[in-house]
Amino acid sequence: MKKVLSILPVSIAGTLIIKGFSSGFKSNGCFVLEKDVRELTPEDLENFKPDIIFGYDYSYMHNKVLCDYILANQAKYQLVHYFADEPDGRYAYTDFPEMYNDYKNIDAYSFVWDREFCSQLPNSQYLPLAVNYKAYKIADYGEYAYDISFVGRPLTEKRQRILCRLIKEFGRKLNIFSYKPHFERSVEEIKTIGLLDARELEIYKSSFKGYLQNEKELAKVYSSSKININITLQGETSLNYRVFEVLASRGFLITDDVADLKENFDVGRELESYKDEDDLVDKIRFYLKYPGISERIIYNGFASVTKRHSYTARAKSILQSIKK
Repeated sequence: MKKVLSILPVSIAGTLIIKGFSSGFKSNGCFVLEKDVRELTPEDLENFKPDIIFGYDYSYMHNKVLCDYILANQAKYQLVHYFADEPDGRYAYTDFPEMYNDYKNIDAYSFVWDREFCSQLPNSQYLPLAVNYKAYKIADYGEYAYDISFVGRPLTEKRQRILCRLIKEFGRKLNIFSYKPHFERSVEEIKTIGLLDARELEIYKSSFKGYLQNEKELAKVYSSSKININITLQGETSLNYRVFEVLASRGFLITDDVADLKENFDVGRELESYKDEDDLVDKIRFYLKYPGISERIIYNGFASVTKRHSYTARAKSILQSIKK
């Protein structure tokens, strides 16, 4: 039985992903220990004696004492990392840009959510994200509470232009769930750029519905929204985590059309996509008018993630790839 140490990162999204992989390793017969990177010590490694150390992006490298210990004893483990951010981008190493060059010099297996980033890291493979659909199960899916929902950071001009277009077209039907400081920052940036007039900006402010802290809260919103919108912030070709978690929550999703979307999902049958702002507006109008069609798509999307996009399947791929 392989012993896997899963290092939970500081980020909430990263923690959800690593916990998902942990469940996948367990389903593949591994013994798994999860530890927060802020609490993990060299003594924990000495006591647990893992065969595999599994990290998110650069995870433990932010902790110099831990990183030095792991690298000094690297022959004892297989180091495996999953990248769900851009390897050479601000989201992967935040305030530590040196992490990118340091990481390239260690002996580790890298699995990357977007195939276009594989060239940035040695010994890396493309592996799409997945979802632990059981974590998004709620007791009562109930009635729709929201018309249009967006969950995530309303930051960058790309996202703000789309969200402001939805405010102009649909007004108070748009609901935004975000970390409050991020939303407040978006208000100031939208005001500075001049994307909305004074009246529209007040409607935008009223769209803020709070911050969702866990899978159950996310699932409740996704499943009770007539339409969930995804605006991919990172990546060139592949799918972010929101695509998988909306479908796992039995929610209806309209996501931006990226290259790998059709490779992973049957568009129009399991979810919907849009090519630009005008296309998104047209499709929102259509599905608000014909909810029966989106409800059939919801059923197919949920079936797809449970059968083909589980962490059990993804973890199995990793174990097979690193087998020596």
